[in-house]
Amino acid sequence: MNKKLNIIKIINFILNNYNKNIGFNSLLDQAFIELKIPKKLKQTILSDEIFINGYDSLFDEINLIVDKQMERGKPKNFEKYRVNEKIKFFVFYRIQVIEKIFGRKKLFKIAFSKKSLLRLKKMLFNISDEIWFLSGDKSTDFNYYSKRIILMNIYLSSFLYSLSDKSENFEKTKSFIEKQINQVLVFGRLKSRIKSIFYPKSI
Repeated sequence: MNKKLNIIKIINFILNNYNKNIGFNSLLDQAFIELKIPKKLKQTILSDEIFINGYDSLFDEINLIVDKQMERGKPKNFEKYRVNEKIKFFVFYRIQVIEKIFGRKKLFKIAFSKKSLLRLKKMLFNISDEIWFLSGDKSTDFNYYSKRIILMNIYLSSFLYSLSDKSENFEKTKSFIEKQINQVLVFGRLKSRIKSIFYPKSI
């Protein structure tokens, strides 16, 4: 009895059968029946309160599954990557993992119909925070928030771009991500130069 595998099957059932006129709990009940989830496992899932808050819990579980997969997916020489290379890898890899396990278009459809703007921002911040954490970021000052807010926008625009990407292995999305991060790096260097002119260290 593989609990994790069955939870993924349940999530995919809900994503595949989503209907705005059918409540979450009704879909969950259908999933237990049609997937023939053993009674003991059903009781475990319900007692663990994995889906206690409906669609919010669904997305929390999806992010948890994706985050674990991302951590396991690090290349062997990952510690030799520069920070920007690590960020590029995780943004792109996350989109790949979502597509492989759940399907990015199905996820997008429900996320943007069921989550409020505030909840979407919170979810994006958590995704950004996880990517920075996996990349080794240890900042605790103002940069902690600025880095994550910038990455939130990069991740969201990259995910949206991927929805219409029909290139092999999402190569266009990969290039799009690289361009966005490179632009941020260029802007960051420019900002540092301007700051050094107006606020030289000698003053």
